[in-house]
Amino acid sequence: MPGTRHASTQDAQQGCLPAPHLACEHACMPIISVAASKGGVGKTTIAYELAAALGGVLVDLDWDSGGATRMWGYDPGHYKSAPLLDALEAGPGGRAPRPRNRPHQPALVPSHRDLAASSIPDSLIADCLSAWALEWKRPVIVDTHPGANALTDGAMEVADLVVVPVLLGAREMDALEGMLADFKAYRLVLAPTMVPPSPPRRYVDRLAALANGTPVAPPISEHRWLRRRVRRSAVTLQPNPGRQLLRAADEFRRLASVVESHCA
Repeated sequence: MPGTRHASTQDAQQGCLPAPHLACEHACMPIISVAASKGGVGKTTIAYELAAALGGVLVDLDWDSGGATRMWGYDPGHYKSAPLLDALEAGPGGRAPRPRNRPHQPALVPSHRDLAASSIPDSLIADCLSAWALEWKRPVIVDTHPGANALTDGAMEVADLVVVPVLLGAREMDALEGMLADFKAYRLVLAPTMVPPSPPRRYVDRLAALANGTPVAPPISEHRWLRRRVRRSAVTLQPNPGRQLLRAADEFRRLASVVESHCA
Protein backbone atom coordinates (compact mmCIF):
# COMPACT_ATOMS: atom_id res chain seq x y z
CA MET A 1 0.00 0.00 0.00
CA PRO A 2 1.49 3.36 -1.04
CA GLY A 3 2.57 5.49 1.84
CA THR A 4 2.41 2.63 4.37
CA ARG A 5 5.18 2.70 6.93
CA HIS A 6 6.76 -0.59 7.94
CA ALA A 7 8.67 -1.75 10.98
CA SER A 8 10.12 -4.77 12.65
CA THR A 9 8.00 -6.46 15.31
CA GLN A 10 10.91 -5.80 17.65
CA ASP A 11 9.33 -2.37 17.98
CA ALA A 12 6.41 -4.08 19.72
CA GLN A 13 8.47 -6.03 22.20
CA GLN A 14 8.49 -3.27 24.82
CA GLY A 15 12.28 -3.13 24.80
CA CYS A 16 12.80 -6.59 26.26
CA LEU A 17 10.96 -9.30 28.10
CA PRO A 18 10.62 -8.99 31.86
CA ALA A 19 12.43 -11.37 34.15
CA PRO A 20 10.84 -14.79 34.69
CA HIS A 21 8.00 -14.47 37.15
CA LEU A 22 6.10 -17.74 37.05
CA ALA A 23 6.24 -20.27 39.85
CA CYS A 24 5.70 -23.81 38.62
CA GLU A 25 2.92 -25.41 40.62
CA HIS A 26 3.20 -28.93 39.19
CA ALA A 27 6.46 -30.29 40.68
CA CYS A 28 8.48 -28.20 38.22
CA MET A 29 6.63 -29.65 35.26
CA PRO A 30 4.99 -26.59 33.73
CA ILE A 31 1.67 -26.52 31.94
CA ILE A 32 1.69 -24.25 28.91
CA SER A 33 -1.56 -23.60 27.10
CA VAL A 34 -1.66 -22.17 23.59
CA ALA A 35 -4.90 -20.26 23.12
CA ALA A 36 -6.53 -17.83 20.71
CA SER A 37 -10.00 -16.39 20.36
CA LYS A 38 -9.83 -16.80 16.58
CA GLY A 39 -8.77 -19.69 14.39
CA GLY A 40 -6.21 -19.57 11.60
CA VAL A 41 -3.53 -17.72 13.59
CA GLY A 42 -0.93 -20.51 13.77
CA LYS A 43 -1.98 -21.81 17.18
CA THR A 44 -1.60 -25.51 16.40
CA THR A 45 1.78 -25.14 14.72
CA ILE A 46 3.11 -23.23 17.73
CA ALA A 47 1.78 -25.84 20.17
CA TYR A 48 3.27 -28.67 18.08
CA GLU A 49 6.69 -27.07 17.88
CA LEU A 50 6.74 -25.98 21.52
CA ALA A 51 6.01 -29.54 22.63
CA ALA A 52 8.80 -30.82 20.39
CA ALA A 53 11.35 -28.19 21.42
CA LEU A 54 10.62 -28.53 25.16
CA GLY A 55 10.45 -32.33 25.15
CA GLY A 56 6.91 -32.10 26.49
CA VAL A 57 3.62 -33.90 26.02
CA LEU A 58 1.17 -32.29 23.62
CA VAL A 59 -2.40 -32.60 24.86
CA ASP A 60 -4.76 -31.82 22.00
CA LEU A 61 -8.02 -30.30 23.22
CA ASP A 62 -8.90 -29.00 19.75
CA TRP A 63 -11.48 -31.43 18.39
CA ASP A 64 -11.48 -30.03 14.84
CA SER A 65 -10.08 -32.45 12.27
CA GLY A 66 -7.39 -30.05 11.07
CA GLY A 67 -5.62 -29.89 14.42
CA ALA A 68 -2.47 -31.29 15.97
CA THR A 69 -3.80 -34.85 16.14
CA ARG A 70 -4.11 -35.21 12.37
CA MET A 71 -0.89 -33.23 11.88
CA TRP A 72 0.81 -35.89 13.99
CA GLY A 73 -0.67 -38.64 11.80
CA TYR A 74 -3.30 -40.03 14.18
CA ASP A 75 -6.84 -40.50 12.87
CA PRO A 76 -9.30 -40.90 15.79
CA GLY A 77 -11.85 -42.37 13.39
CA HIS A 78 -9.73 -45.51 13.04
CA TYR A 79 -9.95 -46.32 16.75
CA LYS A 80 -12.88 -47.40 18.91
CA SER A 81 -11.48 -45.87 22.09
CA ALA A 82 -10.94 -42.22 22.93
CA PRO A 83 -8.11 -42.22 25.53
CA LEU A 84 -8.24 -38.49 26.22
CA LEU A 85 -12.00 -38.42 26.71
CA ASP A 86 -11.88 -41.57 28.86
CA ALA A 87 -9.14 -40.08 31.06
CA LEU A 88 -11.02 -36.81 31.49
CA GLU A 89 -14.19 -38.64 32.48
CA ALA A 90 -12.18 -40.73 34.98
CA GLY A 91 -11.01 -37.51 36.63
CA PRO A 92 -7.68 -36.58 38.23
CA GLY A 93 -7.73 -39.68 40.41
CA GLY A 94 -7.83 -41.99 37.42
CA ARG A 95 -5.00 -43.19 35.22
CA ALA A 96 -3.40 -40.56 33.04
CA PRO A 97 -3.64 -41.19 29.29
CA ARG A 98 -0.52 -42.73 27.80
CA PRO A 99 1.17 -40.34 25.36
CA ARG A 100 1.89 -41.70 21.90
CA ASN A 101 5.48 -41.44 20.71
CA ARG A 102 7.15 -41.37 17.31
CA PRO A 103 10.66 -40.36 16.26
CA HIS A 104 11.09 -36.66 15.46
CA GLN A 105 7.55 -35.80 16.64
CA PRO A 106 6.25 -34.53 19.97
CA ALA A 107 4.64 -37.01 22.36
CA LEU A 108 0.89 -36.73 21.83
CA VAL A 109 -2.35 -37.33 23.68
CA PRO A 110 -4.71 -37.24 20.70
CA SER A 111 -7.97 -35.39 20.53
CA HIS A 112 -11.37 -36.82 19.62
CA ARG A 113 -14.37 -35.28 17.90
CA ASP A 114 -16.64 -36.26 20.82
CA LEU A 115 -14.90 -33.62 22.92
CA ALA A 116 -17.11 -31.10 21.11
CA ALA A 117 -20.22 -32.52 22.77
CA SER A 118 -18.67 -33.19 26.19
CA SER A 119 -20.00 -31.46 29.29
CA ILE A 120 -16.78 -31.70 31.30
CA PRO A 121 -16.45 -28.61 33.53
CA ASP A 122 -13.41 -26.38 33.34
CA SER A 123 -12.40 -27.20 36.92
CA LEU A 124 -12.13 -30.90 36.06
CA ILE A 125 -10.01 -30.12 33.00
CA ALA A 126 -7.66 -28.09 35.17
CA ASP A 127 -7.41 -30.79 37.84
CA CYS A 128 -6.74 -33.52 35.28
CA LEU A 129 -3.98 -31.58 33.52
CA SER A 130 -2.31 -30.83 36.84
CA ALA A 131 -2.44 -34.49 37.88
CA TRP A 132 -1.11 -35.68 34.51
CA ALA A 133 1.82 -33.26 34.65
CA LEU A 134 2.82 -34.81 37.95
CA GLU A 135 2.51 -38.34 36.60
CA TRP A 136 4.29 -37.74 33.29
CA LYS A 137 7.08 -35.67 34.87
CA ARG A 138 7.35 -33.71 31.63
CA PRO A 139 6.18 -30.29 30.51
CA VAL A 140 2.60 -30.30 29.26
CA ILE A 141 1.68 -28.21 26.22
CA VAL A 142 -2.03 -27.88 25.53
CA ASP A 143 -3.44 -27.02 22.14
CA THR A 144 -6.87 -25.53 22.81
CA HIS A 145 -9.94 -25.04 20.69
CA PRO A 146 -10.41 -21.43 19.51
CA GLY A 147 -12.95 -19.30 21.33
CA ALA A 148 -14.82 -19.76 24.59
CA ASN A 149 -15.45 -23.31 25.81
CA ALA A 150 -14.97 -25.23 29.06
CA LEU A 151 -11.96 -27.21 27.81
CA THR A 152 -10.05 -24.08 26.84
CA ASP A 153 -11.09 -22.29 30.04
CA GLY A 154 -9.78 -25.15 32.18
CA ALA A 155 -6.50 -25.34 30.27
CA MET A 156 -5.96 -21.61 30.69
CA GLU A 157 -6.89 -21.58 34.38
CA VAL A 158 -4.30 -24.20 35.31
CA ALA A 159 -1.56 -23.00 32.98
CA ASP A 160 1.70 -21.62 34.31
CA LEU A 161 1.79 -19.65 31.07
CA VAL A 162 -0.64 -18.99 28.22
CA VAL A 163 0.93 -18.44 24.82
CA VAL A 164 -1.29 -16.31 22.57
CA PRO A 165 -0.45 -16.40 18.84
CA VAL A 166 -0.77 -12.98 17.22
CA LEU A 167 -1.41 -12.47 13.52
CA LEU A 168 -0.80 -8.91 12.37
CA GLY A 169 -4.13 -8.30 10.66
CA ALA A 170 -7.13 -6.06 11.34
CA ARG A 171 -9.65 -8.68 12.45
CA GLU A 172 -7.03 -10.71 14.29
CA MET A 173 -5.93 -7.64 16.25
CA ASP A 174 -9.56 -6.91 17.13
CA ALA A 175 -9.86 -10.47 18.45
CA LEU A 176 -6.63 -10.05 20.42
CA GLU A 177 -7.93 -6.85 22.00
CA GLY A 178 -10.99 -8.68 23.27
CA MET A 179 -8.96 -11.60 24.56
CA LEU A 180 -6.55 -9.36 26.45
CA ALA A 181 -9.50 -7.60 28.07
CA ASP A 182 -11.11 -10.90 29.09
CA PHE A 183 -7.93 -12.55 30.38
CA LYS A 184 -5.89 -9.66 31.72
CA ALA A 185 -5.40 -11.48 35.04
CA TYR A 186 -3.76 -14.45 33.31
CA ARG A 187 -0.04 -15.00 32.73
CA LEU A 188 0.32 -14.39 29.02
CA VAL A 189 3.04 -14.21 26.40
CA LEU A 190 2.10 -12.84 22.99
CA ALA A 191 3.70 -14.67 20.06
CA PRO A 192 3.61 -12.82 16.71
CA THR A 193 3.36 -15.43 13.97
CA MET A 194 3.33 -15.56 10.16
CA VAL A 195 5.01 -12.16 10.23
CA PRO A 196 5.98 -10.79 6.77
CA PRO A 197 9.46 -9.33 6.22
CA SER A 198 8.12 -5.77 6.53
CA PRO A 199 4.94 -5.75 8.61
CA PRO A 200 2.80 -2.60 8.36
CA ARG A 201 3.73 -0.07 11.03
CA ARG A 202 0.07 0.43 12.05
CA TYR A 203 -0.19 -3.20 13.19
CA VAL A 204 3.18 -3.16 14.96
CA ASP A 205 2.16 -0.01 16.80
CA ARG A 206 -1.22 -1.46 17.68
CA LEU A 207 0.39 -4.63 19.04
CA ALA A 208 2.68 -2.52 21.24
CA ALA A 209 -0.31 -0.54 22.52
CA LEU A 210 -2.40 -3.65 23.18
CA ALA A 211 0.46 -5.48 24.90
CA ASN A 212 0.91 -2.63 27.39
CA GLY A 213 3.42 -4.56 29.48
CA THR A 214 2.40 -8.08 28.45
CA PRO A 215 5.54 -9.88 27.20
CA VAL A 216 5.89 -10.14 23.42
CA ALA A 217 8.08 -12.99 22.17
CA PRO A 218 10.39 -12.80 19.14
CA PRO A 219 8.35 -13.20 15.95
CA ILE A 220 7.81 -16.31 13.86
CA SER A 221 8.27 -15.34 10.23
CA GLU A 222 5.83 -16.02 7.42
CA HIS A 223 7.08 -19.41 6.22
CA ARG A 224 4.60 -20.04 3.41
CA TRP A 225 6.05 -23.47 2.69
CA LEU A 226 4.88 -24.65 6.12
CA ARG A 227 1.27 -24.74 4.89
CA ARG A 228 2.30 -27.09 2.07
CA ARG A 229 4.55 -29.28 4.19
CA VAL A 230 3.44 -32.91 4.36
CA ARG A 231 6.08 -34.32 6.73
CA ARG A 232 4.83 -35.23 10.19
CA SER A 233 8.12 -34.45 11.92
CA ALA A 234 8.36 -31.29 13.97
CA VAL A 235 10.43 -28.58 12.33
CA THR A 236 12.58 -28.41 15.47
CA LEU A 237 13.25 -32.17 15.39
CA GLN A 238 13.60 -32.93 11.68
CA PRO A 239 16.93 -34.57 10.83
CA ASN A 240 19.12 -33.15 8.05
CA PRO A 241 17.19 -29.88 7.73
CA GLY A 242 17.72 -27.52 4.83
CA ARG A 243 18.40 -23.80 5.10
CA GLN A 244 14.79 -22.61 5.18
CA LEU A 245 13.82 -25.26 7.70
CA LEU A 246 16.79 -24.36 9.90
CA ARG A 247 15.65 -20.74 9.95
CA ALA A 248 12.12 -21.71 10.99
CA ALA A 249 13.43 -24.14 13.61
CA ASP A 250 15.61 -21.43 15.13
CA GLU A 251 12.60 -19.12 15.45
CA PHE A 252 10.48 -21.78 17.14
CA ARG A 253 13.37 -22.59 19.49
CA ARG A 254 13.67 -18.92 20.43
CA LEU A 255 9.99 -18.90 21.31
CA ALA A 256 10.48 -22.10 23.34
CA SER A 257 13.38 -20.46 25.19
CA VAL A 258 11.20 -17.47 26.12
CA VAL A 259 8.44 -19.79 27.31
CA GLU A 260 10.87 -21.89 29.30
CA SER A 261 12.40 -18.83 30.96
CA HIS A 262 8.97 -17.64 32.10
CA CYS A 263 8.23 -21.02 33.61
CA ALA A 264 11.59 -21.26 35.39
